[in-house]
Amino acid sequence: MKKNIVITGASTGFGKLTVQTLAKDGHKVFATMRGVEGKNKEYANDIKNWALQHKLDVHVVELDVTSDTSVNEAAKKILAEAGQIDVVVNNAGVYSGGIDETFSVQDYKNIFDVNVFGVLRVNRAFLPSMRQHSNGLFVQISSLMGRFVIPFSAVYTSSKWAVEAIAESLRYELAPLGIDSVIVQPGAFPTEIFSKVYEPENQQIIAEYGASVPHLQNFMGAFKNMMSGEIPNHPQHVADAIKKLIDTPTGKRPLRTAVDKMMPETAQPINEVQQKIQESFLSNMGLSELLQIKESGVPA
Repeated sequence: MKKNIVITGASTGFGKLTVQTLAKDGHKVFATMRGVEGKNKEYANDIKNWALQHKLDVHVVELDVTSDTSVNEAAKKILAEAGQIDVVVNNAGVYSGGIDETFSVQDYKNIFDVNVFGVLRVNRAFLPSMRQHSNGLFVQISSLMGRFVIPFSAVYTSSKWAVEAIAESLRYELAPLGIDSVIVQPGAFPTEIFSKVYEPENQQIIAEYGASVPHLQNFMGAFKNMMSGEIPNHPQHVADAIKKLIDTPTGKRPLRTAVDKMMPETAQPINEVQQKIQESFLSNMGLSELLQIKESGVPA
C-alpha cells in the first residue's frame, strides 16, 4: 500500500538513499532538508531531477530541524499536500568527536539541537495527525554508539543515547494508539556525515591532555583505517533496513534494528539483554500491555 513518508536530512547519505529506495517502492516521499534554495540547492535539484527522470512521487521541502518555525511550516505544507503522514524517518544528524573538555556547553547545545531537539520538533509536528488517524510509524536513525561508549565521542554518543531513550519511551506511550516507534542503529558507514564534522570550540585544551593525546590520535587513526578501502558496510543497507521496517505490519516491527556487517556482534547482544530486562520491568509494574502495539484498521 502506498504510504506518505517524510524523511529529514535527505540531501545526502542515508537520507537520499532512503528517499530513492522508498520512492522506487511506490511511496509518496517528502524529502526534507535545510537550504533548499541555498547551501543544499544542488542536492535538492539532484533529487528533483532524479524523481522527474524516473517519474516518481518525490517532493523536496525546506525543513531545518533546528527551527521551530521551519519545522512547523514544513509540516503544514506537507499535511496540506498529503492529508496525513504514515511514516516519519528522523535521519538528520551531525557528528563530532574529540576530547570532551574541548566542547563548550554551547557546543553541546548546538549538537543536541540537531540530533535530539530536532527529533522532538519533527515528532511534535506530525504526532497530532498520526494520533487523529490512530496510525503511523516513527523511524529514528540512531547509531551503534547509542548503545555503548566509544572514547573521545562523548558529545555524539550522549546525543544518540538521548535519542534512544526518547524513541523507546514513545514506543510504549504510543503503543495503545496504534502508532509504532522504532530505532535503526547503523555502524560505521562511509557517508558525507564525516565530511561535515562539527569542530569544538576549545581545541587548544588538547595540548594539556598529555598522556591521553596519543590515545586520541590512535583512535582517529584506527577509525580512518577502518573506513578506508573496501568495507562491508554500504549506506544502502540502512535504506534497505528502513524499507523492511516500513513493509513490516504494525506491532510486528522490532524496537531496535542494528545495521553493521563490520562488527555485527556489538549492539545486538546488548539490545537482546536490554529487551528482556525492559519486558520484566514493565511486567512487574503492571505495564506489560505497552509492549504490544495496538493493531489499527489502517496499516501503518
